[in-house]
Amino acid sequence: MINLKQIIYKISKITIVLILSIPNISQSQDWQFSIDSLRDDGPIVPMLINPLIDGIVPEKNYPNNISDGETKNYYNGFRVQVLSTKISEEAEEMRLKLIPQINHSVQVIFDAPNYKVRVGAFQDRKDAQRLLDQLDFLGYRKAWIIRARISY
Repeated sequence: MINLKQIIYKISKITIVLILSIPNISQSQDWQFSIDSLRDDGPIVPMLINPLIDGIVPEKNYPNNISDGETKNYYNGFRVQVLSTKISEEAEEMRLKLIPQINHSVQVIFDAPNYKVRVGAFQDRKDAQRLLDQLDFLGYRKAWIIRARISY
């Protein structure tokens, strides 16, 4: 009969043989690591297209807008915003409707994703409030006063 020492001895021999044969098995394959095999495509980000910047739609030049080239002196002031919409034609229609009704500059500003119709340029909020009251009397009840950078 086989005693316990012989069983442990045979198991240890088999274990040693297996451990020593593992490197030979791994070396028998011709696989090598190559830095070129790595792929890093980065995160998938949706592409944003701004029609005005990307040249898909030509930019409209509004005659009452203050261009950056005219002046370089700005101050904090107030304007009255009459409309904010995502439809440029709607904003242009509102601008053309307001011009004959009031004696202030009317401009359309594109602030992605909205076109905003803004009226006047005031240093004092009381002056902007008078224009707001006038617009309210003309039926533009949803107009509101905003802070804005105004040029001299």
